[in-house]
Amino acid sequence: AEADRLDHKRDLVEVFFVTSMMLLLLWAVHSFLLARQPVVGLFALHQAAYTLFGIAATGYLAPLTTTRTPYLADWLNAFLYLAISFTSLLFCRQIFKPYRPPPLLMRGLTLLPFTFPILLAAYVLGYNAFAITGNAIVIRITSIYFVVVAFSLRKESTPKRRLLQIFFVSIFIINAVFWLAKGSDWIATKVNLTAVQTLVIDGLVIGALFAMILHSRARLALREAHVAALDLAMVQKRFEIEQELKKQYKVEAHTDYLTELCNRRRFVDLAERELTRAIRFQRPVALLVIDIDHFKATNDTWGHSTGDLVLKRVSSVIRHGLRDEDILGRIGGEEFAALIVETGGDEAFEVAQRVCTTVADACVSSQGGDQVCVSVSIGLAELNGRSIDIDTLLREADEAMYGAKRAGRNRVFVNKGVATEQPRW
Repeated sequence: AEADRLDHKRDLVEVFFVTSMMLLLLWAVHSFLLARQPVVGLFALHQAAYTLFGIAATGYLAPLTTTRTPYLADWLNAFLYLAISFTSLLFCRQIFKPYRPPPLLMRGLTLLPFTFPILLAAYVLGYNAFAITGNAIVIRITSIYFVVVAFSLRKESTPKRRLLQIFFVSIFIINAVFWLAKGSDWIATKVNLTAVQTLVIDGLVIGALFAMILHSRARLALREAHVAALDLAMVQKRFEIEQELKKQYKVEAHTDYLTELCNRRRFVDLAERELTRAIRFQRPVALLVIDIDHFKATNDTWGHSTGDLVLKRVSSVIRHGLRDEDILGRIGGEEFAALIVETGGDEAFEVAQRVCTTVADACVSSQGGDQVCVSVSIGLAELNGRSIDIDTLLREADEAMYGAKRAGRNRVFVNKGVATEQPRW
């Protein structure tokens, strides 16, 4: 009965530690799926090997043995035992990378994992004792090798180099104690050292310490990712601001500051483009040059602030008298130009007359409360199927505008190559 109670307690302890190792394995798998960090994935692989080996070491794989496969449990046990050193090398090599150990030592961590396929092949070929003993030697060598690498680290990382050194020295000392204890027959008869080392020390305690290291490194990676995301957001915001400023500067470079119409350069560019299209497809185009009458007298009488109000009011009236596709710009102090697309002849003249009438009816209030009304003189030039440039068309419209000035202002003159007066409405 006493033996049964001891066996029951031992089973409970083994189940507890195996369950704890399984939970640690699940945490590793979950963390890898979230972070996709190679070091976490290798730790999950390492912990899986230890967990399965712990299950095998406690005899829970024995039910797999049947009359057809009498050696299956032994094969799985041996494979997992060999896999422990292999996964440990891969995982620890990834841990050491951020600390930049000497290349020669890192090369050793690259070569040592090749002992796994060699020992596995030896076991498959029947050299069981050689494979198991060789793997035990590899585990001892790698424990010492990890300590040497830990004290050769050349860069600080998370966790601190000092903590990593203490960690690997502690692992070596603990394992050395168990190696020495296994040489004592008296201790071996009292305690199942293999189960204790596999379940308690290597599988749970050391696995938990490795998990703490990975957790601290994951937190660092999360902070770095957060900082990088903030930096990226700032860069993106700065880029958007720069693009907006560039767009604003471009608009300002093409826009008259007072009337918000195209300035002379922008108007000429747009008008030249439309004129080229009209010539190519033989479409009608009319150009209006519009000048405010007696604008200097308006400034002298009511001041420049009132003059600015007049300019804004006139530009607004002209803009509303045209279509969206027509091009309007301020090309001088009180002078405007409008390119009327797909329009010519009487229709273009009617547009000019309407603008002239609307401006004359629109007044602004001066700072003193006086009503200030102005008129405009308009010169009109048409393409009429000719192949000319915008400068020529502007000059013809300008000549017609001066003809309107000489004829008494507040009227429209048309230039069809030679200035001719059109009757006022």
